[in-house]
Amino acid sequence: IRRQRQMCIRDRVTVSEQEYCNSDDTFGVRLVNHVDDAVLPVGVHDFADAIGRCMLVDKTMFIADVLDCDASVVVCCRPEGFGKSMNLSMLRAFLERPAVSRAGQRLFADAQIWDADGGRYRDEYACYPVISLDFSGAARRGAAIADVVRDALSGECARLLALLEAPDLARDKVRHIERVARGAASEDEVASVLGVLIELLEIACDEQVVLLVDGYDAAWSRRASARDASDADPAELLDRALFDAIATARDSLRLTCLMGECSGPAEAALSSRGCSYCLTTPLSAWCDRWFGFSDAEVEALLNHAGREEYLDDAREWLEGYRFGRAYCSSPERVIGFLGRGCTAPVRADLYGYADCLSRVVAGWNLDRLSVLFDLLEAHGCAEVPLCLGTAEPDVSPDDGMWTALYLSGFLTTDMTEEPEHGDRLRALRLPNNELRQTLRLVIIEWFECAAEDIRDVDAFRDGLCHGNEDTVRRALSRILGDAGIGATDPDAPLPYHLLLQGLCFGLPGYANPASRRKCGAGRCDIQVFPTGAVFDIADTIGMLDERPLITINMMYDPGVDALGLELLAVQALLDIERDGIDEIRVPRPGVGRMRWGFGFDGQHVATVCQRL
Repeated sequence: IRRQRQMCIRDRVTVSEQEYCNSDDTFGVRLVNHVDDAVLPVGVHDFADAIGRCMLVDKTMFIADVLDCDASVVVCCRPEGFGKSMNLSMLRAFLERPAVSRAGQRLFADAQIWDADGGRYRDEYACYPVISLDFSGAARRGAAIADVVRDALSGECARLLALLEAPDLARDKVRHIERVARGAASEDEVASVLGVLIELLEIACDEQVVLLVDGYDAAWSRRASARDASDADPAELLDRALFDAIATARDSLRLTCLMGECSGPAEAALSSRGCSYCLTTPLSAWCDRWFGFSDAEVEALLNHAGREEYLDDAREWLEGYRFGRAYCSSPERVIGFLGRGCTAPVRADLYGYADCLSRVVAGWNLDRLSVLFDLLEAHGCAEVPLCLGTAEPDVSPDDGMWTALYLSGFLTTDMTEEPEHGDRLRALRLPNNELRQTLRLVIIEWFECAAEDIRDVDAFRDGLCHGNEDTVRRALSRILGDAGIGATDPDAPLPYHLLLQGLCFGLPGYANPASRRKCGAGRCDIQVFPTGAVFDIADTIGMLDERPLITINMMYDPGVDALGLELLAVQALLDIERDGIDEIRVPRPGVGRMRWGFGFDGQHVATVCQRL
């Protein structure tokens, strides 16, 4: 009977999300909650817990797409903070057979899934034994994968042990489950227990099993890639414990849903075992609406909170990610925005975000630094391939870094067509103002750390704004020595140009420096425009009442003497006027112009300034 019911459900006409897209009555934006004084789900990732006390955006049609999928395994990859854990717990709340004390409880009575397609999805409501594993803590805490795998499997064995009381179960297999639940099992027993648990649950419940895994790619994540004390390969351990069980179980599983950030490990493991799977990456159109908040959903949340006048601010600071065909915002960041009263973020709100970005970028080099500067320019982008597939050995370190930034949600792309073509160049960009400010903070911190004494950076910035040549020259000479600029490539001017540009980030009362290094051969000019739109109060410290437009030009010649070095700086200054570099109207609130010429010979620097 069970098998016939499953075949009947699969054979019905599949209702796709596209069928609902233009129907506001059946598939519009909906907020759901079970209490009148619902709060935002700050830090809450469990649907059953959140629905009883929080205001949620209805994403329940994700359940329909998963149930209608023909593949036995669904792999969903999105950056952190885009609702993976909430969607997975929602799937569990819908499918899991409830305890006796909860019989008849309907968490989804007001949700879209309940009445979708005449209510046919209710046939699978609360029907299945569900195994729910969470490995994402390994990535968040940096814990050893072996410990995380053992703890997750031990916890589920203990939770589900009460269901394994049928008299016809093999006692040796039940004892296997008991040993893992008590934490007394060997490593081999832990690695094989998932398959045993699936087998016993199917027999005991006379029903297929649902397997849900959060953070399945934790072992492959850079944040949790270190080997543990036993020198065991954590990826190999998780591969054995998880994917061997999925391959062996086959028809014993109604469905398997894996959530993570990186698709490569699942593709490789499932393909090698001959398992059918459906994969959705940030490039994919399937399920693209169920991760992240659309513009309409953000507007609905703001209206509910009585903050509808802040919609434009929310768009500027938070939206801009593209998944498949849909543009969205990060739910985690939107909830943070609402939680702080719809005020724009300040440094304190972005420090943790900036730390994560800095870890993904890791050790920066000049090529990376150059592209990161370009990303902050208007319409700036990095044209690189996204290495989302299984062929990892040929990926260069730089391509891998840009892919990691994309998968972590720090960059996005509008070029989502042909997701299967991994060698296609895609223009990656910063999605919103929040990420621009985060990257700006990272760059400021890098250059402040490049100097042994941060007071040298402050002196350079102060002298640059006041036109003090000696202060700038002395401070820059010390920073050059501390940063080792020119030590690796003494015959190239690029390091000095990037150093000057990097030190100009964070000038009080000024926007990010703009470079025209790529606009023409040999151009080394930088401009810093006065602005009235400061990030927060820290950007006003030391700000002048009258701020000129600052134009910087530099020349480099490793073969000049001391007099020639001074002449280089003078020539760089004269070229600003000769080339008409600052022949523009000074933007408000700027007053006047200041021109700087710098000369470098690989060891020393000369400076000259002109105030107009």
